[in-house]
Amino acid sequence: DLMKNRRQLSLFPGLTGSHKHGGELSIGKRKIARPVAIKRPMHLVIRASAAIGPWSLLYSPNARYLKTLVSELARRWNIRIYEFSNNGNHVHLLLKAKTRIGFQNFLRVLTGKLAQFVTSAQNGRPLAKRFFDCLAWSRIVEWGKAFFAVKNYVIRNRLEAVGKIPYQPRKQKKKVRKL
Repeated sequence: DLMKNRRQLSLFPGLTGSHKHGGELSIGKRKIARPVAIKRPMHLVIRASAAIGPWSLLYSPNARYLKTLVSELARRWNIRIYEFSNNGNHVHLLLKAKTRIGFQNFLRVLTGKLAQFVTSAQNGRPLAKRFFDCLAWSRIVEWGKAFFAVKNYVIRNRLEAVGKIPYQPRKQKKKVRKL
C-alpha cells in the first residue's frame, strides 16, 4: 500500500512536465503557466506569418527597430541575450532571465511594441488580422551540449536569413496520433 503512492522525485523542483511552452503546442489547450528558468538559458521563438513585404521583420526599418528594441528591453529587465536571429517571419532568441517577472515583461513588451511598429497599429484602429500566429514558443535549455546545440542552431538561422549559407530544410518530427 505504501508503494502505491510513491513517485520519482524531480531533479529540478518546480519544473513539472514539459520544459516547452507556447507555439503550436498550445493551440486548443487550456492555459498553463509558462515554464521559466532563472538559472538556465531559454530558447524563445516568436513567429508571424503576416510578416511579408513591408511587414517583414527583415525590411530595413523593422530590422533596425527589432534589434534596438531587443537590446533596450533586455537591458531594462536584466536579460542576457546569448544569440539573436531575425529570419523575416520569425525571431530566435537564446537568452537567460534573472527573474520570472522580468522575462514576462520582456516578452509582453517585445511582442506588443514590435507588432505596433510593424503594422503601424494605433489605439482605436485595430487590425483586421493578428500579426503573430500564436503564443511565443519557449524551451528551457540545459547548460553544456544542449546550450551549444541551440546556440549553433540560432547562428545557422541567422546565416541562412542573410544569405551567407543556403537554407537547409529541417527534419520534420513525425506526429504520433493518440487514440
